[in-house]
Amino acid sequence: MVPLYDSKQVGTNIKKARMHKSAEVGFGYTKKLLADAMEEPPHIINMLESGDYYPDYEHIEKIAEICGVSIKFLVGEEFKELDSYFEAIHEATKNITVNPKKQCLNGDPY
Repeated sequence: MVPLYDSKQVGTNIKKARMHKSAEVGFGYTKKLLADAMEEPPHIINMLESGDYYPDYEHIEKIAEICGVSIKFLVGEEFKELDSYFEAIHEATKNITVNPKKQCLNGDPY
């Protein structure tokens, strides 16, 4: 099994997915366009692409669907449900000294 990517790599992959969407639609698919498609404020996309947060499973699903990429492309593994996604985040970060302010977008610490 491929390990879950760290939050910085996930952020980079979200940006790559947005660039993939740009190539698909033939114009720059901006953070604002992605945010609008996700029905989220634009700052959420900034936070995700910067790698400050692990995306919630709901966000990963939406980004994958909107941008035409797989969940595996975004996070390194294919997840079918929320629980297995958060278990993987906790497993991937268990040996990391966690800043108490680090969390997933939904507020759960990782």
